[in-house]
Amino acid sequence: MKPILYYDVRSPPVRSVQMLIKMLDIDTELKSVDLFKREQLQTEFLEINPAHTVPVLVDCDLTLTDSHLILIHLCEKFQGENFEFWPLEYKDRMKVMNLLMFSNSIIFRRDSDLMSDIVRKTFANIDHSFHEKKCYETYGMVEKYLSRNKFLASDKMTIADLSAVTPLSTMDLIFPIGTVKTTKWPLLAQWMKSMQALPEYQINQQGLDVFRGILEVYGKFKCPTREGSED
Repeated sequence: MKPILYYDVRSPPVRSVQMLIKMLDIDTELKSVDLFKREQLQTEFLEINPAHTVPVLVDCDLTLTDSHLILIHLCEKFQGENFEFWPLEYKDRMKVMNLLMFSNSIIFRRDSDLMSDIVRKTFANIDHSFHEKKCYETYGMVEKYLSRNKFLASDKMTIADLSAVTPLSTMDLIFPIGTVKTTKWPLLAQWMKSMQALPEYQINQQGLDVFRGILEVYGKFKCPTREGSED
């Protein structure tokens, strides 16, 4: 049986998993779970994932409910001899794992807090300055990591980059990172540009466009106009 992915494209962790599935050319069955319609709280889905979150991957008798573990599992099972996404050597894997945990505990958490406030509150009740400070602080942390390597964990792209780019690009909808020439975080801007050049990035872009539309249609937040790309 092929793996089953329960997903909502508005979820950054879902988009990270979908990008890797595309990169590894994994034949996967997709089952939509509309978070805005609260389908994650239906009894059938709660039996699969009591934490009622997406993504969820069901691969034969294995059910995984954390996107970072799903990324690792997919590499372990499907990446074959290409060890760039999830390295073979223990030390290199721990570097990737460290950045996966950073993505989970810092980047995604701050993105989730921001988006939850935007969706649940009126614009007047959002602490804009608080979230701006937290996002800019996050951008600075990522800039520091990128001063050590071309990508987050090494000089080659890994699943740590896939995990981080989706929440960072979602935060960028509200608090723009800017371009290489117009930002306080030029290494981050260059990294974003490199990630956006991937064919699989279109998966993330489609999800971002859907989420942007929801924010603006419901009048929750007017996303800033994006700056043009650079040569």
